[in-house]
Amino acid sequence: MEDSSGIDSAESSELPVALDQTGANEGLTEGTGATRSGPLGVLQRHKVLSGAALLSLFAIAVVGWTQVRPLISPEYRNVSYQAPSAPQLTPSSDEAIYRIDPSQSEASYEVDETFVGSEPGRTRGTTNGIAGDFALNTVNPEGSRVGEIVVDLEQLHSDDSLRDTRLRSAYLESYSFPLATFSGAKLIGMPKKLAESEQYEFEMQGNLSIKKTTLPATWQVVARQTGNRLLATATTTVKMSDYGIGPISLAGMLRTGNEVTLSLRIVALDPSKESISTEITAPPTAAQVKSAPSFKSEVMPVLAENCASCHNTNAMGSHHWKLDTAQDASTYSHALGVVTTSRYMPPWPASKKGVPLAHSKALDDETIAMLAEWADAGGPLDVAKDTPIRPSARAKVTTIRKDKTLEMAKPYTGSMANPNDYRCFEVDPGFTEATFMTGFEFIPDQVKEIHHAQVFQISAAARAAIAGLEGKNLAKVDDGQPGWSCYTGTGVGAVVSDSGERSAGSKLIAGWAPGREASNSNGAGILFQPGDTIVLQMHYHYADTITPDQSRLVMQTEPGTSPVREITVLNPLGPVEIPCEAGATEPLCDRAAALEDNVKLYGPSGAFIEPSLLRACGKTAEELAVGVNGTYSSSCDSAVPFDGQIIEVLGHMHTLGRSFRMTLRPDTPQEQVLLDIPNWDFGWQMLYELKTPVDVVKGDKIRIECSWNRDADPLRAKKYIVFAEGTEDEMCFNTYSLVPPVLAPAPAENAATP
Repeated sequence: MEDSSGIDSAESSELPVALDQTGANEGLTEGTGATRSGPLGVLQRHKVLSGAALLSLFAIAVVGWTQVRPLISPEYRNVSYQAPSAPQLTPSSDEAIYRIDPSQSEASYEVDETFVGSEPGRTRGTTNGIAGDFALNTVNPEGSRVGEIVVDLEQLHSDDSLRDTRLRSAYLESYSFPLATFSGAKLIGMPKKLAESEQYEFEMQGNLSIKKTTLPATWQVVARQTGNRLLATATTTVKMSDYGIGPISLAGMLRTGNEVTLSLRIVALDPSKESISTEITAPPTAAQVKSAPSFKSEVMPVLAENCASCHNTNAMGSHHWKLDTAQDASTYSHALGVVTTSRYMPPWPASKKGVPLAHSKALDDETIAMLAEWADAGGPLDVAKDTPIRPSARAKVTTIRKDKTLEMAKPYTGSMANPNDYRCFEVDPGFTEATFMTGFEFIPDQVKEIHHAQVFQISAAARAAIAGLEGKNLAKVDDGQPGWSCYTGTGVGAVVSDSGERSAGSKLIAGWAPGREASNSNGAGILFQPGDTIVLQMHYHYADTITPDQSRLVMQTEPGTSPVREITVLNPLGPVEIPCEAGATEPLCDRAAALEDNVKLYGPSGAFIEPSLLRACGKTAEELAVGVNGTYSSSCDSAVPFDGQIIEVLGHMHTLGRSFRMTLRPDTPQEQVLLDIPNWDFGWQMLYELKTPVDVVKGDKIRIECSWNRDADPLRAKKYIVFAEGTEDEMCFNTYSLVPPVLAPAPAENAATP
């Protein structure tokens, strides 16, 4: 007997969990960041860009954001525009000191960028926060010295304050590492004699220090000395990859080149004869134009309906951008115009190539044009600055009846020794008769610690296995904590009936990620039999401190005798084969070594899942490992298990994902694309409700197609990537919710015969 993923039952019994006929392959969950939704509602995991360090002396992480302003700082920080301090040189008898005047000097970067829907371009950013001394030896110019050059990254600015603020926090970490330095400089190619006002070309070699990284850098310098002034320009080119932070790629929307040009434009003065400024003028603010769309009657209603529920304080997107007042919107009006014009926000990755989808978040062309006009006018307000912006009635969250509230029995406290902790907890609903769950809401206790949660239904016949798991860590040793370690699903295996038939003891039925609202299934539900229980699989991600967590699950229920259609969740999978770039020598670029490493990380399934998927989907590792222009793809066909209607669909990959498509009855005249995501965004993995349910019959073919590109996550460690648990691995995964067909009403007993 085969399950919907194509992995045969005999082999699936070797996994820590079971893959059942319904396709509820609960064993194939991610180890460090992927999130799946159940059938009841929309899963929205907001993007968190992590770990990017500063590439260059002048905030190279800014690159590529000339047109894209999707990320916003959690707080508004006032920057002090004063010159940074640099160590001052003491001149010898043959030297003249020249000190950088920041009010007349500038540091800048330039980099190529490609923004979706536009031609490749060049982006530039600057800062005047620069300081340093030069000791010019007038007798022996070759002996001239360069003191430490300091650049204040907090003062970095471009054409958009939103981008600058976000980059200070997420990329530069300039709140903690405000200064970049160039030190140990040597001048190569200086003339033997100097003539005033004559221009000279030479090299400046030294060490560029950014945060905790120091690398050598060589600058091409053109300089001349005139009276009390030393005028110079210096240029160098560095590679993002050399600093381990790029090139930058944003969810198929933005890509930058790898090489960045850094420039210094320096005016240095003799401090004994000239006054050197310590103040730097703040970048100008955009002028507001009064003849613009009304904020009160046009802009604010759009923000209230489409943005506030995500970006109000403590909401899902508030750590990227806080939208509480009219002033918040005005301050970042330029950014609002860009992200809406590019259709990056509100998030709706699905294209229109598929069947019509319900509850689209996409704005219409007229609204986008209005927001762009208001942004171009400088974001003028016709209301008080502190006017609150709250979700409108149309944007209000879904509500459910709180028929049952299930809480973790005891608080769980993790450990910093395991920053990505998967822990399972039983929360027994106590059903004594057949019952439908028609709505649910997961209520996290410690939002900052919970990366995502998944809800599994455990059959009454399988729940005895939980007793043997309780309290055990990954090494199967009792750790004195509630719950148990569960990196590959719940750990509850298959159930074998008296007749020898196998079925899944554990089924994935729902999920939660930060910002997820309550879900109401509207006439459909998950059917629980007497004695069935629930297991919450929690992915805790710890950054610094740990607070005990005791989360809850609220359920809306209906009697099993109610006219509710039962939801079955199907999870077709596809194999993944992504080799390292040609010439890579890292040990884990060897496929066998990578599979062995996955076993260490995730247990036996780390090596077993991928070959099983290859066999089930009729693929070979060799054919899938052949990329086209750096892109690797995979596909797999599965069969619909029974007649019914598909009501919801979801696609899932990790951060290398490029595109995803789900097709019903492919290569036939009846072909229908159910979900098409041309530019994959790991941060927005939604469960899409079909506007009109699609009828299917048993045996109908469903094809999933996935593609990946390593450039999408250039910081990822070098490893041969297959289908496996971690965010550092990849998946080709699809979920669809199937309900029985709508039956025609039976004819009345006394109906007249035609």
